[in-house]
Amino acid sequence: MIVTTVGVLGMGCKNGGNNSGKSEQDSLVENPIIVTMKNQVRKYPDSTRLYDKLIDQYTTNGDYKSALAWCDSLMARGDSNFSYLLVKGKIFRMAQQHDSAINAYQAYLERFPDDEETLLNLANTAAETGNDISLKMTDDIVKKFPSREVKSEAFFIKGVYESRVKNFDRAIAFFDQAILFRYTFYEVYVEKAIAQYDQKKYDASLATLDELLALKSDYPDAFYWKGKVYEALNNKPEAINNYEAAYTLDRSDVDSKKKLDSLQK
Repeated sequence: MIVTTVGVLGMGCKNGGNNSGKSEQDSLVENPIIVTMKNQVRKYPDSTRLYDKLIDQYTTNGDYKSALAWCDSLMARGDSNFSYLLVKGKIFRMAQQHDSAINAYQAYLERFPDDEETLLNLANTAAETGNDISLKMTDDIVKKFPSREVKSEAFFIKGVYESRVKNFDRAIAFFDQAILFRYTFYEVYVEKAIAQYDQKKYDASLATLDELLALKSDYPDAFYWKGKVYEALNNKPEAINNYEAAYTLDRSDVDSKKKLDSLQK
């Protein structure tokens, strides 16, 4: 399992607060897909690919506790699975457990202090919590890895920090810089649109999301946030259309489904 910075950066777009996720013990009837996967793991206990699929399925189901438990079971089997600290970091962030994510990334960096991807993920996790140390961290990372892609991610992380502390104009300026360095950095458009939404600049937010959809027409989060904007504008039909599009593209999108069910009552 490869944890990319880009894949992780968009995690805060919908959820807030601490969400440790349901566990498999919370349900008396276990998902039959999970049962099949666990049986395969028991049959082929040396297959990390099967472990990866099981962890991914738990994560998709929002069962973060079980996903983390299976990561721990793999790591307990030997040092060759040390990199699952990165998987744990990603899952902790999805569960909004930022302190635990930071601990996981720091533990990995103790062994690999110059891992570019992990440094960026650590900085972004700090930014998500509104910790201004993320600003210095990104400057240090750019000095060490001065590529266009890293500069783009650094501007994105700074934008995330400014957005979390409600300096929306500064956030948008950083997001625009990130786009200049990499115009296909899709998560930037979403975060920029969210900042504009938080400013109640709904037309600007829609325009940003339409820019994104012109680049990638099947991007679920773009439709979700268009739904949010139209809902704020009291345009119920358009809100429903966009939530429906988001859920059609991503059937695991619980937020869009909840919004859709609420508006269709």
